[in-house]
Amino acid sequence: MSQPFEKVREDLLRAGIAPRHVRRYVIELREHLADLTERERKAGLDAAAASQRARELVGTDSQLTQAMLQKAPRALAARAPWAVFGLLPLVALIAVVAAIDYSMFRLLTPVNVPAQGGVPATYLGVIAAVSFITSYLLGPAIAAGCLFISLRQRVASLWLWIGVAVVALASNLFGFHMNVQAPIAGHPGGTSFSALPVVYVDGHVSAAATLAMVALRAVILFVIAAVAYRALRARFTSSAA
Repeated sequence: MSQPFEKVREDLLRAGIAPRHVRRYVIELREHLADLTERERKAGLDAAAASQRARELVGTDSQLTQAMLQKAPRALAARAPWAVFGLLPLVALIAVVAAIDYSMFRLLTPVNVPAQGGVPATYLGVIAAVSFITSYLLGPAIAAGCLFISLRQRVASLWLWIGVAVVALASNLFGFHMNVQAPIAGHPGGTSFSALPVVYVDGHVSAAATLAMVALRAVILFVIAAVAYRALRARFTSSAA
């Protein structure tokens, strides 16, 4: 059995009211309902009649929702979804990647890895961890944050998917990458570091192959986000019913 005022909570969230205001309002309503119920029971009504009478005194769900809508501020995600889902995730991603790349390039500059030389073994663990984070964790984490905000605040906006698509593309385009080129005739090969991914074909950088890899990984991340959103939204809907 659902708790009292669940419909009020859902309606307010869907109207864009900030979750913290909705939570506090619903708690106050439930406490007021409990007080009224106790008062009616002391007046001589049985438990069922006292509960029904108290609910009538509080007001209908529609009245309570309208009362809150007239005074509560709307959440930023409802007022400016373009900023919350489109701009902020991209800015956060670029800022984090820039900070990581700056730190790693400063760390690796004293090493001065020669083109035909290797990376010192003491650096390999750090390089692998950082590359894994920027390539496989950072983008999904930011996309998951967007989905969480959308589900928590019941915001259904095209900007959510625009933002997820941009994050999926940018997170696979920018990062920290160690590029190992195999030796070929006329070129000794070696190791290099870059903020952009690089794919070698026949010993040469292939822009087409690089862009194809970025696009494929971006599509995979977007599809995973869409599937996760659909599953989680179904759970949110069923729990609110």
